[in-house]
Amino acid sequence: MLPKIVRLRHQSDFARLSVKGRPLYGPFCILRAWKSGSTPSKIGFVASGKIFRKATERNFVRRRMREAFRPLLSKVPHGYDMIFVARPEAKKADFEEIRKSLEHLIEKMPKEMERPYIRRPKAPKSRKGQIEYAKQLGVPRPPGRPPQEKKT
Repeated sequence: MLPKIVRLRHQSDFARLSVKGRPLYGPFCILRAWKSGSTPSKIGFVASGKIFRKATERNFVRRRMREAFRPLLSKVPHGYDMIFVARPEAKKADFEEIRKSLEHLIEKMPKEMERPYIRRPKAPKSRKGQIEYAKQLGVPRPPGRPPQEKKT
């Protein structure tokens, strides 16, 4: 288990990192990091119930990620909050592959955090919005059934 001082423990911290954290993508997990200025860095591990349906699967993946990360704790730069979000591939991955993936993400993180990050705007939710957006771009309507008239 990681020392208590380096663990993220509050739900609000996980929520903040999920929304504002800078993502770095690896084959087995996604690292979301945020420069907090607190020393030492705080780390959390997430295995979503949407991806890993059973609690035993979630616990297994989180435990493996934590243990693969433990020897790398000394390589983590100070002043960051970060969460590692497990991907479906992590369930069947070899322990050594997970460790190498985590190590690569940690080495890549400080350099990536210095670069400016531009969030892409989200696409409109409704189909009507997509059609309006396509009209603005001048994209012709796809062939198919013509739009139905409203019945009164």
